[in-house]
Amino acid sequence: MDSLESMLKQFYASVADREKGVAYIRQFPEQYDHLFKLACSPEQDRVHIVAAWILEKYLLPQLDLLTDTITPFIKGVAVQEHESKRRPMVKLLFHYCRQKQRRELLTKKQKDLIVTLCFDYMISAKKVAAIAFAMKTLHFFRNHAPWINEEIKAYIDQRLPHSSNGFRSLVRQISID
Repeated sequence: MDSLESMLKQFYASVADREKGVAYIRQFPEQYDHLFKLACSPEQDRVHIVAAWILEKYLLPQLDLLTDTITPFIKGVAVQEHESKRRPMVKLLFHYCRQKQRRELLTKKQKDLIVTLCFDYMISAKKVAAIAFAMKTLHFFRNHAPWINEEIKAYIDQRLPHSSNGFRSLVRQISID
């Protein structure tokens, strides 16, 4: 086991531990690729979960670092099943896609992958945070294919009558034409 994984095993969900992880990656930037692989892995053990949390905190202020690895990142987001890994990964994807110039650089295949994973998250995620980031990200691509907007509407219509206050708030945040 390398030093990055040893360190991650000692960390918890605290902001302080996440900041220590970010400081470590800044001090040893050669460890970034390993952190990225751990976070994008479908494995669900603690090391991989903590890696996803640290990757989120590390990349949010410098999202352009994802540009060169966007396809493996999208594939990494798509394979997440643990709720504690889903939220930081789809949050990063949302923030990356927020910028129109970045979205315009995505290929059709990358956009298709994003649309698919967002719908998968909306259907299978249990916590509202992952669903919210997936829906907000999907909203950026609602004109990518003619059926997307209709599927978002259908999902909302089906879920709204029995939804939580968090989901109702999310629906108010996005406007469906």
